[in-house]
Amino acid sequence: MPQRKSVKLVLVPVYKRFFYFLDLIKKGKPAWPTYWQYYYFPYRHFFNAYFSLFPLLDREALKKRVEAIRPQHYSRLRLLLQSRKLEKILRGIHQRSLKLASPEKPCLLKVYLIIGFFSPEAFLLPLKQEKVIVFGLERWRDLASFDLFYAHEYAHWLLERQAGSIPEGKRALWYLLAEGLACWFSSLVLPERPLTDHLFLKRDRLNWCLENESFLKEIFEKYSHDLEKIIMLEQQGEASLGLPPRTLHFLGYRACEKYFAKPQSLSFQELVNSPEELFNLISSEL
Repeated sequence: MPQRKSVKLVLVPVYKRFFYFLDLIKKGKPAWPTYWQYYYFPYRHFFNAYFSLFPLLDREALKKRVEAIRPQHYSRLRLLLQSRKLEKILRGIHQRSLKLASPEKPCLLKVYLIIGFFSPEAFLLPLKQEKVIVFGLERWRDLASFDLFYAHEYAHWLLERQAGSIPEGKRALWYLLAEGLACWFSSLVLPERPLTDHLFLKRDRLNWCLENESFLKEIFEKYSHDLEKIIMLEQQGEASLGLPPRTLHFLGYRACEKYFAKPQSLSFQELVNSPEELFNLISSEL
């Protein structure tokens, strides 16, 4: 087995400044300039990149949203985070993930812990020619799934480092395969969790996917050269087609399941460090 390379985890607890901002407005400070000075500006490079994901949110709309903040709305989240259990969970799952796959060279991995307004639970963000993992803490009610989401995003981070330039006609396929690979990797890191957790599906929805795999393939084949359409169908579904949301990525997982079942397949560790094999994988068909 090849020696694992070090990936130094750097946690950036941006959320602490948000709570400081809340303390200041509780004391009577005006919300907008205080938010800008004490929360946004110290991490301006990050937030500039973050808010670029929301092109319809201009400065005036953000100002209105900030001025509507009420500190009491964040009391439960503050209580959840004050024990610092989250940081302990992330460091633990990072070590478990690192034992199974890592880049070929030592590097840093930054993980930003933020409180935003519209964030997904966890996602990758391009920042200064690197990719960072971001957790949008405003959506979380407990810490039970942080390890699962971290393993999933860690896999995406590894894949992004090696995937290179995806051919235009293969981008929709790669989108689903990358999701499938991330689900597969989290199942390796956390084998004690059920498959429904790794696929982010309830049991009845997973059963639906198993029963309708051919139908899902038909949908993908119809729009396989339209990445934006595939992303929309994955995220929102389409009632007119009878397609529930968050189901197309099941195809990516099934493709990975078939790949890793082959005797000649590479391990996940070998795969993420082999651009040629990744290209062969995305050149395949679901």
